[in-house]
Amino acid sequence: MSTIDYHYETMGRILSHLIHQGLKRVDLDDTDAMEIMTERHGDEEEVIQTFADVLHWMLSEGLIRAHSVQEFEGGYAFSGVQLTSKGIAVIQAKPNDPELGESIEKKVDEKGDLDASAYTKIGSFVGGLIGGATQALAG
Repeated sequence: MSTIDYHYETMGRILSHLIHQGLKRVDLDDTDAMEIMTERHGDEEEVIQTFADVLHWMLSEGLIRAHSVQEFEGGYAFSGVQLTSKGIAVIQAKPNDPELGESIEKKVDEKGDLDASAYTKIGSFVGGLIGGATQALAG
């Protein structure tokens, strides 16, 4: 698996976690990274760093908001994380991959666990959607 695919998978797992929370504000830290990232690449420090990097990207792209972000040696804490209206629009958009169904939101609500490839496809779809919107605005 390439690095970008692993980051897409991480994004898919984070979105799944947030979808299950609804609009409730949640706190995410290194413990959550290890619980959410059930398929890991690298040691614990690398998993935590990847998780934080993807959260930072999602924050910068406007998919999520956070009340505060604290970084400290060996970890981080994102407080009050929730989906934004842009994040909700993305999870409700119709994916171009039939395996993802009608929307990301409906896919993660299906019974049973998703496999790593489904999470990767979710992240890839979101990244492409955000990238396409950016290209259209620049365009």
